[in-house]
Amino acid sequence: MSSPGFFARVKLVNSAHSVVKDTDALRIGILGAANIAPPALIGPAKHLRSIIVVSVAARDPVKAKAYAEKNDIPNTHASYDALIADPEIDCIYNPLPNGLHYEWTRKALEAGKHVLLEKPATSNEAQAKELISLAQSKNLVLLEAFHYRFHPASLKFRELVQTHVASGHPIQKIQSVMAFPMIFGKDDIRFNLKLAGGITMDAGCYTINSIRYFSGLEVESVEAAKPKIVSENVDGRMEATLRLKGGAEAKLIASLTNPWLSVQTYREILPKITVETDDKIFTFGVFLLPGVYHYITVKDKATGKTENLPKQYGGGFSTYYYQLEAFVKAVKSGNNKDVVNAIPGWVPGEDTVANMKVIDAVYKQAGMSLRE
Repeated sequence: MSSPGFFARVKLVNSAHSVVKDTDALRIGILGAANIAPPALIGPAKHLRSIIVVSVAARDPVKAKAYAEKNDIPNTHASYDALIADPEIDCIYNPLPNGLHYEWTRKALEAGKHVLLEKPATSNEAQAKELISLAQSKNLVLLEAFHYRFHPASLKFRELVQTHVASGHPIQKIQSVMAFPMIFGKDDIRFNLKLAGGITMDAGCYTINSIRYFSGLEVESVEAAKPKIVSENVDGRMEATLRLKGGAEAKLIASLTNPWLSVQTYREILPKITVETDDKIFTFGVFLLPGVYHYITVKDKATGKTENLPKQYGGGFSTYYYQLEAFVKAVKSGNNKDVVNAIPGWVPGEDTVANMKVIDAVYKQAGMSLRE
């Protein structure tokens, strides 16, 4: 059966209708009236019988009520603490600004809630270690929301690369690019140091994660890091060179400050990861949102011929749907390790720590202080 076409996929993402929920559906609450929650949680939950969004809390109760009404959320709580303390809520979605991730995720875990946590998980590696340790001690699911990993296209690309590597063709070079024109002002929270802002904490965390996820290799060192500073200790663009286990070189480009009209913007406008071995070059274009559109190519270096692989849209759902489906399955299993580790795209909690470790190392190499 062929996958739904573009407009059918868009219709799935923007569906106003919800499936009938199971009587034992997980009940999840949202911390903050965040713009990311409708595509990342509220919309996908409509298609899953096993989870229901039951409440939202915001610093402004009036804003919370308006947000709940707009998004068909049946309840609100007067504060983040009240939402977390509600015994009727099983899980928490934390899409708060970076600098608030650690505090409120820790409180949710301490209250016995499973957490779907927006990336980057914390402000630094030390905080990530603490949260992962706390989740493990309480046998709770804590998933850092790198949603792209769960999509069929991402799973296919990862399989292609790692199968080829396992056949005796180690990775030589890898590059991940996620760069956009300046669509946010310098006063945006993404550039707010007090909220753990900076491009390496935004698009950069994706480039680092994608390098590690698709290659299956950990970063041994950061060889170089060149930032473009937009304000004190805050990067608007970061280019870095990493050394992976086994000696492969990895490069990342992350930016939210590209000029609107430039060759640079044209070359970098689509998120793309390229993996080069001794004989082939694998490319995954639009890896961030492959449910909207993507392409996967394999170039033979000897002949120069490029093969365009069939699109992998699966059931036509978004990356966020597949992520939420995985999260629900993990929670429903009682965090059973055999079940969880078999979920396509799933990585252990230690991956969150490893990713934050590289982010810290990039900032250090760039001569910048870590986020707090």
